[in-house]
Amino acid sequence: MFTTVMQVCIIVMAVSLLVSLAGVILTKDELSRAVMADVIFYSMIAIFLVWRLFNTSAIAYEIPLLAGLVCGVIPTISMARI
Repeated sequence: MFTTVMQVCIIVMAVSLLVSLAGVILTKDELSRAVMADVIFYSMIAIFLVWRLFNTSAIAYEIPLLAGLVCGVIPTISMARI
C-alpha cells in the first residue's frame, strides 16, 4: 500500500514538473520563467527524495543538503537580476 501511494506521488510530481517545464517554454515573462525554473528544481529534488525511499544511494543525504543550500541563493539572485 505504501509503495503504491509513493508511486502515485512520484507520478503527480512528474506531471507537475512537465507542466512547469511547458510553462517555462511558453511564457514570455522573465519573472514567471524564473519562478517556474525554481518549481522545476524543487520538483526534481522532491522526486529524488521519494525515489530514495525505494532505492539505496551513497549520496542520499548530500543531495538534499546541497539543494537546500542552493535553493536559498539561486531564486534570490535570479529575481534580483530581473
